[in-house]
Amino acid sequence: MEPLPDAIKQYIAGARVCRIATVRPSGEPHVIPVCPVFDGDTTVHVDLDPRSVTAAALRSTPRITVLIDDYHDDWSKLRKVLLRCTAEPIVGGERDAAWARIRQKFPQHAEISWEPRLTVALRIYDWLSEGFDV
Repeated sequence: MEPLPDAIKQYIAGARVCRIATVRPSGEPHVIPVCPVFDGDTTVHVDLDPRSVTAAALRSTPRITVLIDDYHDDWSKLRKVLLRCTAEPIVGGERDAAWARIRQKFPQHAEISWEPRLTVALRIYDWLSEGFDV
């Protein structure tokens, strides 16, 4: 994989929401919005309901696509990053570190006593971008 430029890393790190696309075991596509955290290098972490369609899809096929984008009426200002990733559930120290980042970025978790469920590392193996000077 070509390394992510700093501008792309900053954009990923600042994303409050992204969309993740999977393929259901039946072959149907499935997309959901999630709140991501980025490790600053090559991994995005998200937390999922282990009983969800997305979790079932990942158990069947661990490949996932992540879309982070900004719409603007001035189309010269559109920006997007598409990440192709391999998903894997994490535990132990990596999950603890991911949750420290999740709680820092999204303090709302404390207000609702949100605890880790199925925390997943989305390991980036390819990416595309538009609207960035990199």
